[in-house]
Order: sequence, then C-alpha cells, then structure tokens
Amino acid sequence: MKKTLLLGLAAVCAWSLTACGSGAEAETTTAPETTKQEKTEMETENSKEKDEYYVEMVGNSFAIQFCNINVDGAKAAADELGNVKLNYNASQDSSQVQEQIDILNQAIAKKPDAILIAAADPDALEAQMIKARDEGIPVVAYDISFNHAPEGALAATVSTNNEAAAGLAAEKLMENEAFVEQATAEKPMVVSCLAPDAVMTAHEQRINGFTLTLYELLQEYQPGAVEITGHTSFEKASENPAAVTIRAEIPPTKADADIRNQAQKMINGNDVAAVFCVNEASVTALLSATTDGTDLDREKGKYKDLIAIGFDAGKTMKGAVASQYFYGAVAQDPFAMGYEGLKICIDAVNGREVKNLDAPAVWYDHTNMEEDDIAKILYD
Repeated sequence: MKKTLLLGLAAVCAWSLTACGSGAEAETTTAPETTKQEKTEMETENSKEKDEYYVEMVGNSFAIQFCNINVDGAKAAADELGNVKLNYNASQDSSQVQEQIDILNQAIAKKPDAILIAAADPDALEAQMIKARDEGIPVVAYDISFNHAPEGALAATVSTNNEAAAGLAAEKLMENEAFVEQATAEKPMVVSCLAPDAVMTAHEQRINGFTLTLYELLQEYQPGAVEITGHTSFEKASENPAAVTIRAEIPPTKADADIRNQAQKMINGNDVAAVFCVNEASVTALLSATTDGTDLDREKGKYKDLIAIGFDAGKTMKGAVASQYFYGAVAQDPFAMGYEGLKICIDAVNGREVKNLDAPAVWYDHTNMEEDDIAKILYD
C-alpha cells in the first residue's frame, strides 16, 4: 500500500511536460558557423514577436473562487511580460453552456492574438474551435482539457492530471483504518462520488480516477466483491455479491439546487461510509445537506462517522477541513494554470513549440494545511 501511495504522490505532485506530438530523439552535433543568409532568416523569425499582444480569456464560472484565481494567475503573467492586454469574460456558472458559446463567439469576433479557455462543455465548442483555427487564432485550454478537439485547433492544455489527483483521494481514504475495517462481506457498505455532471472532462476524469483507484485498492480486502454503480459511464460489476458499492452520484442538472438535492438524497437513502466531492460546488452541496457541516461533527454530528473528502480549496473547503468536518482534500494550483496558460498563449502566437503542462495537486488535511508549501496554494 505504501508503495502504491508513493507512486501516486509522485505522479500527481510533479510538474510534467508532454509534447503535442512526437518526434525522433535529436542527435548531438557541433553547430556550423552561421551564414549571412541564416542570420537574415533568424532575424525574420524573431520579427514574429509583437510590440503588444491581445489575449481573450474565457472562463466557465464567475461564481466559483477557483476560477477567479485562474484569472489572477493570467493577470500576473501579463503584468510580468509587460506587453499583454488581457480581457476576461465568463458564464455565470458552469451549467450555462450556451452563454459560454456566445462569449467565445464574441471573443473570436474581436480577432485576438490568442484565446485562453476553460470550457464548460468542450464537445459543444467544436464549431468555435474550428473557426478560431481557420482564422489563425491559437487556442490554449486551462483547467478543462478537450478530449476531441478538432485537428489543429488546440495549441496546448494546462490542467491537473485529474485522474491521478482523484486517485490520490482514494489512496488517502484507504489509509483511514476505520474505513478499511468497514469493508466486510457481512455488512456491505457504500462509498459515494458526488459530481455536478459526468460531461465536463475534469469531472469525468475525477470520477474515473477516484472510483477506479478505490475499486482496485479494495480488491485486497474484498477480492471480486467490489462494484461501481450509479451511472452507465462508470459502471463496473463485481464477480461476487458486492461487499462494497462505489456509487457515482450525478444530479439531473448542474444547477446548485439539483446538486444539493442529490447530496441530501445520497446521505438519506444509503448507509454511506464515505463520500468524495469532485469540486467546490459538490463540497458546498454536501455541507448544505448536513446543516452547514455540523452534522459531520466528529463527536456529536448526525453523520459523525461519514468520511468526507473534497477537491480544491477555497474558504468553504478550507473551513470544513480545519474543523474536521471533512477528512481532507486534494488541492490544485489554479494560479499556476492561469499563469502558465497565458505564457503558453504568447509562445504559440510567436510560433514557438508549445507543450501540454500538468499542474500539481497535493493532499491536505487539518494536520498539514498550515505548512508553507501547502498553505500557499490554498486560496480563499
């Protein structure tokens, strides 16, 4: 188990670069003397750089704190470069897909040098991605990756490896002795994974990362007796009668009220041993369903034995972890996403090679959240 955890931490916490394409390994040679013609060509290449750059940044929610930190990071990079005009707009929340489509259409019409976008529904933006490509506007994705971007339409992506990050949450859950002891055939238990939807790439990846990692880890205790249910996209049958059911909890829509209702139904309808909330909206929904978290109080709460794990930071999430209503959470670095995304935009405009970037994610709980290396990414 320790070996598995160490490997998981290494995969999640390290920055990694993935080229957008493959190539043969370069041979080491002695560079020949630069000719006059080559110098002229180099000067022409350098002339691609502009006196000023204009970048449109399109977010998927004004309502989520995480998204605002993305913008802070992009603004910091723009200020550092000194010659970038950055304009930001976003839909009111991530359920407003058509609103974001309209915003992106407006952004393309302004003919910016580049577009930096966190898509509410990547598959809904195919026409806009093609239009941007055809007009020579590089598009860089941040936070949310595109699984099926039109060929040549996406320059690069800066995002968390969501499957690995959510898998880290499952590994940490398995370190809880009280949880592991409940995994018995005599008393089957339920572990829920609460998400606003199964459409947004990040949410889908986090559901997969958590449920599949937990599924594999629990095989050590209940071989062949673990199942995944709740949504056809994630279902995995058990070979034997299930001792553990890992259930994907997906509301009918991404509206806050529907997520809260799903959380309420989840804790009322099943003997849930643990729940993983894939984003800030899911965390808020669970807290709302448990009387602002007081029902999760470790000593006298109505659901004192329920092990809750979150994703991201923010004032609400941090407070729930500090009070121990939540066992802990996995935090991304939203500032780095915006910062690196903006810099990649400028590189793409200048014709430089750009690469996908995996942003870091770390585990925090009430015992380590004040440590400097953790506290610096736990935004309010």
